Amino acid sequence: MSNHTSSETGAPLNSDDVDETLLIGKIFQQAREQIKMTTAEVASKLNLDVRYIEAIEANDFSSIPGRSYVYGYIRTYAKLLKLPEKDIMASYQLDTSDNAKLLPEYLGQKKFFSGKTKSNFVMVLILMVIFSLLFLTWWMIRN
Repeated sequence: MSNHTSSETGAPLNSDDVDETLLIGKIFQQAREQIKMTTAEVASKLNLDVRYIEAIEANDFSSIPGRSYVYGYIRTYAKLLKLPEKDIMASYQLDTSDNAKLLPEYLGQKKFFSGKTKSNFVMVLILMVIFSLLFLTWWMIRN
């Protein structure tokens, strides 16, 4: 993660400024401190609660509700600090060592019909059969 620029000063962040062996929370913290922003300022700019920013910097993603939100918050935080999103997201995946955490829990579950949808489908099917029988009866009487 070299040759980045700070969002407010425009000063480049070089590899000496950010230790790439750190977890992403520490990378965010170092980049934020270098441009002299507080967690409250970051939270305000990202329209997030301060505790989410603090949780990201502490690598405590369990305190953020919804796994897909973690992904989005990390991306927007990286954009704010002008850090490369691809590298940050790759680091996040390595940090968590569970790529499935990036996806909402409902993805990957293949349910074509829920219980309510099934009952609605059965009801429509029964009505179609009844209508067909009535039509056939009417057609036979008419002829």
